[in-house]
Amino acid sequence: MTLQQLKYFLEMCDTLHYTQAAKNLNISQPSLSYSLNQLSEELGVPLFEKSGKKISLTEYGEVFQTYVESSLQIISQGEQQLRNMANPIGGNISLGYIYSVSFDAIPQLIDEFYVNQGDRNIHFSFQVNMTNLLIESLVQGTLDVVLAPMPETAPDCIESVPILDQELFLLVYYGHPLAEKEYVTVGDFKDEKFVMINKGTNLFMQTDHLFKRHSIVPEIVFKVDECNSMAAFVGAQLGVAIMPKIPSLDSYKVIAIPFKDMEMSRTISLLWNNRNQPDRSLRTFIEYFTATRDKKRSGDKILI
Repeated sequence: MTLQQLKYFLEMCDTLHYTQAAKNLNISQPSLSYSLNQLSEELGVPLFEKSGKKISLTEYGEVFQTYVESSLQIISQGEQQLRNMANPIGGNISLGYIYSVSFDAIPQLIDEFYVNQGDRNIHFSFQVNMTNLLIESLVQGTLDVVLAPMPETAPDCIESVPILDQELFLLVYYGHPLAEKEYVTVGDFKDEKFVMINKGTNLFMQTDHLFKRHSIVPEIVFKVDECNSMAAFVGAQLGVAIMPKIPSLDSYKVIAIPFKDMEMSRTISLLWNNRNQPDRSLRTFIEYFTATRDKKRSGDKILI
């Protein structure tokens, strides 16, 4: 059994299509078939089965897939650890974040870390996604840290430290009766139709608390997964929404109006998986922001 065979096996698990898997692996289809057949013979059980043109995992393949994924993940972590040992003054951190913090918070976060730590040998790779998918990547070990709201329900292994408060606005479309207002109150929008984020997110929790606090039963016309979709529906004049500003807001023909005489914001936190052993670079990064957790937050400024 070789590492190459295991990688071929996982690719086939993902595609369940020999031609596509071979193309993704940049090998010939006969080579892929031969390698997987050899692996199956060595294990003494069939890993895939074919019914007509459809290929699926057998019960043996499904069980084996879990172990192979874990094994390759551990090997990848081991490779990274050896690289860190060979080059102790440097390091790499994979950081995931939600779209709405990408245009200002991420550059500020990295710059402040560099300035205060004086170590620019630590490099970052980035991934943008929705909070639930970013946390999945944390659990799987494909991301080191995530900048996102801490969801109401998260795996026990996820730890967090608050980083910034992100202001929320009422989003309306061009030409809406509220579009010319400098500020809005609850009374201005309590009878509007709403585009809402799905349950289980910090943004839903903040909005839901606002409605309950003012005894509002909102008319919800759409529920979506992320902020771009909310802005798109509002721009299509299908409702209003409560959300943070995002980089692409101008392209949706919408206006973000602040709230009057009340604070509407959500907390963005640095999240990490405490079951993964951090290398020196990651440990330095987490400890730096953990040490600043009690410092005053103001607007969208980093807590340092």
